[in-house]
Amino acid sequence: MNNSNPKIIFVHNTPMWYRRPFFNLLGQIYDINFIFTHMNISKEIYGVELDNKIEGMENTNYMVIKNYFKIAWGAIIESFGNYDIFVGGSWDSLPEIVETAFYFTISKFRRKKFIIWSEDWSWKIKSRKRKLIKPFVRFIIKNSDAILVPGTKQKECTIYLGSKREKIFIMPNASNFSSEENFSIDIKNKLMIKNKKIILFVGRLVKQKGVDYLLKAFSRLKMEQDDIALVIIGTGEYEDELKEMVKDLKIEGDVYFLGQIDNRLLTYYYTNSEVCIVPSITDGMVDAWAFVVNEAMYCGKPVIATDAVGSAFDMIKNGKNGFIVPEKNSDALYDSMKIILSDEKLRKEMGMESKKIIEKGFKYENMIEGFSKAVEYVKNK
Repeated sequence: MNNSNPKIIFVHNTPMWYRRPFFNLLGQIYDINFIFTHMNISKEIYGVELDNKIEGMENTNYMVIKNYFKIAWGAIIESFGNYDIFVGGSWDSLPEIVETAFYFTISKFRRKKFIIWSEDWSWKIKSRKRKLIKPFVRFIIKNSDAILVPGTKQKECTIYLGSKREKIFIMPNASNFSSEENFSIDIKNKLMIKNKKIILFVGRLVKQKGVDYLLKAFSRLKMEQDDIALVIIGTGEYEDELKEMVKDLKIEGDVYFLGQIDNRLLTYYYTNSEVCIVPSITDGMVDAWAFVVNEAMYCGKPVIATDAVGSAFDMIKNGKNGFIVPEKNSDALYDSMKIILSDEKLRKEMGMESKKIIEKGFKYENMIEGFSKAVEYVKNK
C-alpha cells in the first residue's frame, strides 16, 4: 500500500444531492474512484431520476455501473482492479448482499483493506429477513478492517453485531441544499395563511414516516389554537389514506398537502415554518437517519423527532433545540408542539441552538474527518 496516498475504490448505490459535496471533497484529498451501482434508488425513494452524467461531480472520478439481473457485475469486476482500500458494501437488498459478499471476498483474497459504511441500527428488531442474514452481517462486521457509521446508535448496533470499538469511526451525516438565488418565496402568503404558525413535515408519505400520529396530535392542538397550520411536503402510497384521515378529523382547511417540492426551493418552506416534525415509527425497520433533521436545523428551526429516528440521538438535545418523543405517541407530539408554538422566545433560542449544533459537528468537513481517521487506521494496521 502507498501509505502517503493510497488508491481507494468507493462503491455506493446512488449519488444523492446531499452526498455529492462530500464525494467532491474526498476527490480533492484522495486518489479515489467512485462507483455507483443502483441509480434507480433515487427514483424509487425520492422520485428523482438520475442519468449517467451526474450534476455537481464533473471534476470527480466516477463511473455508473449497469445492472444485470439486478446485480452490479461491473463493480464486482472493478474489485479486481488497482486499489489499496475498498470502501462500500450493503445488505439492504438481496442484490446488495451478493455484491458485498463478492467485494469482501475479493478484497480479502487480494490482501486489500476493506471498509464498510453502515447506517443500520435496528438489528434488535425481530424479523425473518434479519434472522436469515444476521450471520452474514456479523461475519462482515467482525472481519472488516474498519467501519464507518453516522452516529452513536449505529455505533452501538455495530458493537452489538461483534465489532471492536477501536475500528468504528463516526462519519456524521451532513446535508446542505442550494436555493434559488434570484428570488425568495413568502410561503405563508402563497398559502394564504399569513397569520398562522406553520408546523412542517417533509418526507415520503409511507407508513414508516408516522404522519397519521402527527395528524392526530395536530387535530388535538387545533382545538386549542386557531393560529396554526400543518404543511406536508412529499408523496407516497399512504397519501390517499392520510387525506381521508384529515377529513375524518375535520381539519381539512388547516392541512396542506403540497406534493413533491424541488429541493432547491425547500429552504423557503423550512425558513417560513415554526417547527419541523419527524414522527417516524418502526415498521419492519427504523428510520436510519432522516436528513430532514439536518435540513431543518441548518435553517435554524426547532425539531421534534421520535426515538425511531437515528439522527435524533446525536442532533437533538432535549429541550435545547427540540424534543425526542416516543414513537407512535400522539400525546407526546402534541405536548412538544404546544410547548414550542406557545413560546416565541423559546423557538428562537432553539433555532439558534440548532444552527450551533450543525456548525459544530454536522458539516461536510466533519464527514471528511471521520473518513480520514478510518483511512489512517487501516493504513497503519
